[in-house]
Amino acid sequence: MKRLPFMRSLRNKLLSTLFIIHLLVIGGVTWYFFSCYGDMIGSMKDDQLTKIADAWAVNKRLPVLMPLLVNADKVKSAYVVQLWDANGKLRASSWPELNAPLVTQKGWHNVYVGHCHDCEWRIYTRPGEPGSDIRTIQVMHNLSYMKSVMVSRTLSAIIPLILMMPLSMLVIWLVVRKITRDLRVAAREIAAQETLNPHTVASHDLPDELQPLIAAYNSLLHKLHAAWSSQRQFLEDAAHELRTPVTAVTLQVENLRQHIQPGDASRQFDQLEAGVTRTRHLVTQLLNISRQEDHSVVATVENIDLEGLLKESIEQLMVVADKRGIDIGFNGSTQYQIQASRSELRSLFDNLIGNAMLHTPEGSLVDVLLHRVAGKTVVDVIDNGQGMEEAFIDRAFDRFTRSSDVKAQGSGLGLSIVKSVANKHSIQVAISNCLNPQGVICGLQVRVTLP
Repeated sequence: MKRLPFMRSLRNKLLSTLFIIHLLVIGGVTWYFFSCYGDMIGSMKDDQLTKIADAWAVNKRLPVLMPLLVNADKVKSAYVVQLWDANGKLRASSWPELNAPLVTQKGWHNVYVGHCHDCEWRIYTRPGEPGSDIRTIQVMHNLSYMKSVMVSRTLSAIIPLILMMPLSMLVIWLVVRKITRDLRVAAREIAAQETLNPHTVASHDLPDELQPLIAAYNSLLHKLHAAWSSQRQFLEDAAHELRTPVTAVTLQVENLRQHIQPGDASRQFDQLEAGVTRTRHLVTQLLNISRQEDHSVVATVENIDLEGLLKESIEQLMVVADKRGIDIGFNGSTQYQIQASRSELRSLFDNLIGNAMLHTPEGSLVDVLLHRVAGKTVVDVIDNGQGMEEAFIDRAFDRFTRSSDVKAQGSGLGLSIVKSVANKHSIQVAISNCLNPQGVICGLQVRVTLP
């Protein structure tokens, strides 16, 4: 059965349950008090009827009864006495206007007198003593009045319960609010953790019922931390082990270049050289990733002039630009200083500018712009390549992920390194396609928003 949205909240569940319990308690107390109070009052009234009738039974002569000198509403709360002779004629009554019939059978009887809603009477009938002019004595009281008294007394008894309901619900609401506030604090603490360096959640402010959940979560964090540490160590060890043989192979390939004759051998050698270059680049990227994820190593933070850093990165990549005939331009229209690790920041922009040069056609343009947008300092790296599939943009920062339409060689790690550095320094990186006036993709723009 599908739960109602209202009942998904722990607070709403507790308040609803408490409300139902209060209603059941009020109903039970009302029934119990009304029943017990009714039995007690009924027994007392019956006993008083008997005693009054017995007191009148000792009279030998018919006395004169004084009528009750109160209004009709008040007289219903009093006891009414009727004395009957041997002929079944009413000879004396404390309320002559009450036309109650004679009940010949001895004992208690419930009789309706008249045709009104409160005309039910409780009558006790007994015969007079032998030799007395009084043949039958009837003493009665109004049952409807007694029931109305019972209802008013019952209501007065349950008023404290009714008043206590909103108070207890308010207390429950405040308690649950305090618990949920502690849970929200824990949730914010969990959400603010670094992906690769999570820390355990303090549980001393949380209820005992939530301690197993927090303990299980902290245990999971320890396992994930151990797995990430093992993975990082594997990457670092593998990269270090591969770097020496790859460097040796690279040197051997460079030495063989002068001995390769033009033709098929030269084309095959070019493919071999490209593969070796890609392998060397992959090893370098693996080393960069392992260093960035190693939080035990604290990078040196310094005050960096961003314009100078971008120029250094462009100058280092000019060899690639010249080789592919790419015209790379830089425009710095603002001065900006940032506190960061120079090597990590260089790695971020080297990967972005290098990717732009790698994935744009030969002889095309790559622009690097340092300017202000909406009050923020941003760096835009723009190329006029084929862009990126819209469905792939969200996965572009995943490791070893490359778009299916990319033909240029690469390791699929560059943007992952960019994202890692950006997260560490509170930098935002966004990728979007450039569109011409006709709405056709005409390049790719990577926007780096500085803090």
